[in-house]
Amino acid sequence: MSEKDNIKLKTATLSSRKSSASAGVHVKRKRKIITKPISVQEVKAKDAPLEKKENVNLSSQKVSLNEKKNNSSAKASEPPTQDIKSSKKQKIDKDEKIEKLENKELHLKSPKQKKDKSKKNKNQIKDITPTHKFEKPTEPVKRDVKISQSMTVAELANQMALKNTDLISKMMSLGVMATVNQSLDQDTAILITEEIGHNPVIVKEKEDEIVQPTKIKVTDGKARAPIVTIMGHVDHGKTSLLDYIRKSKITESESGGITQHIGAYRVKTNNGEIAFLDTPGHAAFTSMRARGAQVTDIVILVVSADDGVMPQTEEAIEHAKAAGVPLIVAINKIDKDNADQEKVKNDLAAKNVIPEEWGGETIFIPISALTGEGVDTLLDSVVLQAEILELKASDTGPATGVVIESSLDKGKGPIATVLIQNGILNMKDFILVGQTFGRVRALFDEFGRPVNTAGPSTPVVITGLSATPNVGDQLISTDDEKKVKDIASTRGKKQKEIDMQSKQIDFSVESFGDAISTKKIINYLIKTDVQGSCEAIINSLQSIENPDVGLKIIYSAVGGITESDINLALSAQAHVIGFNVRADSKAKKLIESHDIPLQYFSIIYDLIDAVKFDLSGELEPEVKEEIIGIASVKDVFRSSKLGAIAGTIVSEGIIQKDQPIRVLRDNTVIYEGELESLRRFKDDVKEVKSGTECGIGVKDYNDIKSGDQIEVYKRTEIKRSI
Repeated sequence: MSEKDNIKLKTATLSSRKSSASAGVHVKRKRKIITKPISVQEVKAKDAPLEKKENVNLSSQKVSLNEKKNNSSAKASEPPTQDIKSSKKQKIDKDEKIEKLENKELHLKSPKQKKDKSKKNKNQIKDITPTHKFEKPTEPVKRDVKISQSMTVAELANQMALKNTDLISKMMSLGVMATVNQSLDQDTAILITEEIGHNPVIVKEKEDEIVQPTKIKVTDGKARAPIVTIMGHVDHGKTSLLDYIRKSKITESESGGITQHIGAYRVKTNNGEIAFLDTPGHAAFTSMRARGAQVTDIVILVVSADDGVMPQTEEAIEHAKAAGVPLIVAINKIDKDNADQEKVKNDLAAKNVIPEEWGGETIFIPISALTGEGVDTLLDSVVLQAEILELKASDTGPATGVVIESSLDKGKGPIATVLIQNGILNMKDFILVGQTFGRVRALFDEFGRPVNTAGPSTPVVITGLSATPNVGDQLISTDDEKKVKDIASTRGKKQKEIDMQSKQIDFSVESFGDAISTKKIINYLIKTDVQGSCEAIINSLQSIENPDVGLKIIYSAVGGITESDINLALSAQAHVIGFNVRADSKAKKLIESHDIPLQYFSIIYDLIDAVKFDLSGELEPEVKEEIIGIASVKDVFRSSKLGAIAGTIVSEGIIQKDQPIRVLRDNTVIYEGELESLRRFKDDVKEVKSGTECGIGVKDYNDIKSGDQIEVYKRTEIKRSI
C-alpha cells in the first residue's frame, strides 16, 4: 500500500469562538494518525528535531505553515523554517487565522520509552548485605543498677532504661507513692530494683577521703596544751573563775551576767599553757555543753557551795561520763556564810561522783572565784591530770579542728571560731568545714590580734568561708581546692534532700483527721548573732508543745535583720525575733508600714517566756461551770400573760435571775435556757436565798411540771497558759 493509504484522517469539531468580528464560526482541525511501525533509529532521528521544536516560542508554533500531504514522513518531521512575527508586532485578521488553522496539520510525537528507574534501585538493594538486624529478645534483660545512698526516681528509671511513668506506675503497684524528682532511700531503691528484675549494686560514696577522726591520738607527736571545758549550772561562777584566771572581766560583757555562747581562750599560767572552753549553764544550751564535752580533755565541774547540785550540774556529769573524760570538781563560793561543802560532796556522791578522800577517783577542790582562793591548786590539778593523760599532737601537716562558734560579720563576712586539734593551720590554706568551704583569708586570736599560723590546742577565728558553718562541724585543711569544693557540694546536696524528705507529709486515712484539725500555728523568723545561740533557741522553742496551739520556725539564720527577711515574714505572716541583732533602715521602714510584730532580746529565757506568752494568747479560755443554786417545783400556775409560773422553794444555794438555768426531770436535763421572771410574792427580785419560796418563770418554756428541779449555774472563764 502507498504511504497516503496508510494515513487516516480524523476530524474533530472545535468549540465555537464568539467575537465581534466573526460570530458562530466553527473551526475543524485535521489530525493525522500514523499507524506505520517506526524503527528505533527513526525514532531517535525524530527526537532530536522535536526537542528543538518544543523550545521554540508558542506564538511562532501557532502560525507555522502547513506542508503538503504528499511529502514524505522524513520531510514532515523537519521543523518549519519560516519565521513569523509575534501578534503584538503584526496584526492579522481573525478570518485569516481561521483559514490557516483549517489547513494546519498537527504532527504527533512518538511516545518515549520510559526508563525503569526501579531496576537500578532493586539491583542496589540486592547488592547490600544485611549487616545489622534487630532481634527480639527471648528473655528479659537484666541490668546492674548502681544504687547510691539517695537517688531520685528519674535517676533510677534512667539506669533501668525505663520511662519515668512506667517506673512510677510500678512503684504505685508496690505501694510506694513518689514523684519524678523525689528522692528514694537506699533500701526502697533496692526493693524496687529487685522487684522489677534487675541486679542492684550498692555504691559507697567516696566523699570523705580527706576526712579524719575528730580525736587524734598521736604517739610520736609533741606534747600539747590540755583543752579544759568549764561546765556547771547557771550562775554558779564558771565565767567568774575564768575571769580570775585570765585576769579579765568577761562577765561584765555578758547579757544578764550569764554566758550564752561557747568562749574559747588560751591562757598562760605558771604551770604552762591551758586552752579553756567556757560553756553556757542555761537549760537551753544542752547541745553546746555536749559538744564542749566531746572536744575536751578535762572537764572542770563548778558547783556553788551555797546552792548545791542543780539540774545542769547533773547534766554536765552525764556529758563528761559519755565523753569518757576525767572530771575535776571545783566547789565555788566558799567565802559565803551559807556555804556547805559537805552537802555538795554528799549530793555528788549520790550521783556516783566520789571524792578522793572518800576513796573515789574524782578530785574535789574548794575555791573562790571572787578572792582567788584555791585557784592555783585547781590549775596544778589540771596540769597533773594532763601529764597523766600524756596529751600529744602533731604540729606539722594538714590541720584538723572543730567549730566552737560561728557568726556573720558585716565587714568580714562569715567567721568561725575554731579549736585546732591536730596539725597546723596557715594563711591561704583551703579548708572544708561541714557543708562550707573556703580559703583562709585571716586568722585572729581570742583578743582579735592577727596571727599567721595556729597549732594544736589553739582557738582561732578564721575568715574566708563561703557560708556560716554549723557549730560542731569538723574543719580539715588541704591543698586540693577542687576536692574541697566537690565534697562541700555533695554534702550540701545530701542535706537538701534530707530537708526535702523531712518536709514531705505522708497522708493516710488515720492522719486525715489530724490534717484538718483547727490547731493554731504561729510562724516565727529568728535572726541571732552567733550560730550556737540560734541552735539553742530553735531547740528550746521546738520543745514547746500544746495540743491546741503550736509554732513553726519558717527561717533562722545568723546576722542582722534585712529587707528580704521582712518580706519573707510578711508573706508568711510571721513574728520576727532578733537575738542580739537589729534591723537595718530598709527593714525598719517595711516593719513600720506593714505593722509586723518585731521583738529584740539579749537573754534567752526572756525570749522563751515571750514566745510562750504569745502562744498562750492564742489559747481559747477554759470555761468552768459552777452550780450556785437548785430550786424544787412544788406547783405550777398558769397565767395568760406570763404562761406557766413554777411555784418553787430554793433547796440549795442562791437563785439569781441573770444566770443560765437547766430544767431537770428525774435527774435528766430536759431544757436549757434562762429565767424570764423571778418573784417573791408580787415583787420582782434579783436573787432568792436557800429555804425561801419564790415564783419562777422560764423563758420560752411552758412544759414545766410539779416535781421538776431548776438548776442555776454560773460560767467562769479561766485564762490558759503554756
